Amino acid sequence: MTVLKRAKSAWRGLSTSRRPEGVVADDFYLEAEIFVRRRLLHGQRAYLRAMTAIRGIEEPPKDPTFIIGCPRSGTTLLFRLLSRHESLGSVRGEGHIFWNTYQHPRRYGWSSDRATEADIKPGESRYIYSAIRETTGGGHFLEKTPRNCLRIPYLNALFPGARYILLKRSGLDTVSSLIEGWRVRHGISYRLPEPLALDEYQGNFWSYLLPPGWRDVTHTSIAEVAALQYASSYETALNDLALLEQERVIELSFEDLLAEPVMHSERLLDALGLQPSPGVAAMARNLGAHPVQTNSPPRPDKWRERASEIAPILDRIAPTIERLGYDVPVRL
Repeated sequence: MTVLKRAKSAWRGLSTSRRPEGVVADDFYLEAEIFVRRRLLHGQRAYLRAMTAIRGIEEPPKDPTFIIGCPRSGTTLLFRLLSRHESLGSVRGEGHIFWNTYQHPRRYGWSSDRATEADIKPGESRYIYSAIRETTGGGHFLEKTPRNCLRIPYLNALFPGARYILLKRSGLDTVSSLIEGWRVRHGISYRLPEPLALDEYQGNFWSYLLPPGWRDVTHTSIAEVAALQYASSYETALNDLALLEQERVIELSFEDLLAEPVMHSERLLDALGLQPSPGVAAMARNLGAHPVQTNSPPRPDKWRERASEIAPILDRIAPTIERLGYDVPVRL
């Protein structure tokens, strides 16, 4: 294993030395890792399709809860906190094995991750309900996939009684984290049919959510892509959630969760009709010791390290920042 890590590091060092300074690209090892992950995912889907054919069900899971939030907004931390509850069932990570089986953007000419009720295919609900039962073992279904910011009408059609937790986060912190993730090649979601020619990245792999209008930013910068992802995620989610019954939507900011995790975790459980949980309470009391998927160590106002990149796109995200209840700085 050590030899493989050294070889991987040496190859990436050589690849970096051949590119212009500040430009990242994909290498052989990254493509190999993605290939293996994709093959494993295809194998899981084949198994679930077979199980659906044998013992599929037509009823949705009872009282599902969806955590909604832009990529890099803290949804993983909230998901891991709530998944400690004894009555909640979930898959370990994100639910792409459910949603992308029928809603992969290549089916729609690579338009985006957007999905509505009209996009539901014959047999899709049976597959999803059966796959959820097969992978979670019953219980109240808890799920978090940031791409679902663009799929709330689709989810609402499949799960009419679902509850939604909208996790908000400052645009400065979120966009900064998205930029960093793109640079270190984190969160790769799709191999696009056409190459990206960003100022800092050249290749076919897209990271995180694929928003409508993504082709308009393929020749700009990572910061422009991150701004589009942030604004599209929250603007679409807010518009769609506003059409649902108010009692089905719970809003929480990531900053409030970090400041008072015990209080807010108890509030969430109560709003979801769940009993207090020793597991959730134990993690909430020490939430700061559970950082997840950080590309670099967390620090207060970490976004300021990327202020020069964020400043040119601040006007793109300012309306969304304000709509989510945050103040927009006059200058960075």
